[in-house]
Amino acid sequence: MTPDDKLNAVLKQSKGIEPGPGFEQRVWSRIHTAKPVPVQRWREWVAPLAVAAGIMLGIGLGLLIPANGKAASGDVILARNGSLTGAYLALSSGEGP
Repeated sequence: MTPDDKLNAVLKQSKGIEPGPGFEQRVWSRIHTAKPVPVQRWREWVAPLAVAAGIMLGIGLGLLIPANGKAASGDVILARNGSLTGAYLALSSGEGP
């Protein structure tokens, strides 16, 4: 006996499983009276948080890097020769690459 045969036998034994009168109307009334579930909108707070983190990172790096290239010695990690900030400092101070 296959599972389909077993299912058919069980369904034949359980006659009279018809919904009562007004079933559809009760279902629709429950749907209309249900309270909506609030949606979590994580994008509303992630974008401002990312912008704020970027601004704070920029300000922090700006405070760490000296304003002129002469004050930046080779032992300063962010302003050493060959780094991006070191090249920027060299270009902005007029020393060239």
